[in-house]
Amino acid sequence: MKTFQDELKVACTGEYQLFKSIDAGKYTLSVQGSTGAYCSPRYELPPHSYSSMEIAIFKDDKWLNVAKSSVLRSFPRFSELKERADGWFPNKGGCAGAVVFGYVPVDLIEDLYIYLKS
Repeated sequence: MKTFQDELKVACTGEYQLFKSIDAGKYTLSVQGSTGAYCSPRYELPPHSYSSMEIAIFKDDKWLNVAKSSVLRSFPRFSELKERADGWFPNKGGCAGAVVFGYVPVDLIEDLYIYLKS
């Protein structure tokens, strides 16, 4: 079985490296690693070289509203993912809806990828 890192292909290189989005069941994941992404290390490297990466989740070509997604909230590691959401408002218990998740450990991305594919 291919991992999400096996699926990542470079879409373009310029100022920043950009990986093509990957399918995860009914969802699409934008997983990024470069000097311009929330990842570690922050360099242009092959996908398997990162310990954490930046992700965004889409459904039907629209940014997934995390606050309204029962599927995402049912993900067993959702609380770990939520901690990395840029746009989450912890004092109000909600989020802006469409968020980017930064510095997400690759094992957490892999678990999310497998969960969304099933």
